[in-house]
Amino acid sequence: MTRSVCFDVLGTCFHFEAAIEAIDARLGDRLRAINVDPKPLFYSWFYSAQRDFTYMTVVGDYTPIAKILKSTFRRACLIVDLPLDQAPSDDDVAAIMSAVTSLVARPGLKTCFDCLREAGWDVYGVTNGGHEASLKYYKLADIELDSEHLLSCDHLKVAKPDPRVYDNANRHLTSRGLSAEGNARWFVAAHGWDLIAARKAGFKTAYLDFEEHDPVTDVFGEFDLYASSMEDLLEKMKRI
Repeated sequence: MTRSVCFDVLGTCFHFEAAIEAIDARLGDRLRAINVDPKPLFYSWFYSAQRDFTYMTVVGDYTPIAKILKSTFRRACLIVDLPLDQAPSDDDVAAIMSAVTSLVARPGLKTCFDCLREAGWDVYGVTNGGHEASLKYYKLADIELDSEHLLSCDHLKVAKPDPRVYDNANRHLTSRGLSAEGNARWFVAAHGWDLIAARKAGFKTAYLDFEEHDPVTDVFGEFDLYASSMEDLLEKMKRI
């Protein structure tokens, strides 16, 4: 029996340091003048964009997350009190979005994917990001992942954590002859909100703590596995 594991992509497989560094390079002096650090600004922007992305789905007006990110960056800067006359230019936004489309893999990601496959796992990505942009992340990281192993919300026109995303992943895995019995299907993410939806869809769940740090179990409940790195995740999943 071949087991399967679906990985969230943005924030889980690929970190955001390149985007944070791009914000610092383009706007750092302006931000420091108002006591704003590029990292909190990035996460404020990104998490707000995730909210807007999800809410646009809720009201039936799906908009790709890349478009939302591009269109809301100036707003994020104004919210932290960057003066209007110092707001990012079109060139600033373009440079920062270029970094967003070239995110770097988490340490150990390639080894994790390669070794899971060697141990008999079939490995997938399930993402709120665009299909081609996400494939590019893996290609830049020299990680093998083809179109059949990447499921993008752009194809469904709904955003995670909509149940239809995880139901679609289940159907896709079934269509490829992969078992749904016992511990055969797993979902890995660095976000509790992602995993509660995967759990409801029948996946076993693995939580990586390197972005949120605290799994907040009194809200999200317990997941099946907790790991602090890709290396830690790999060792624990090899023992399943």
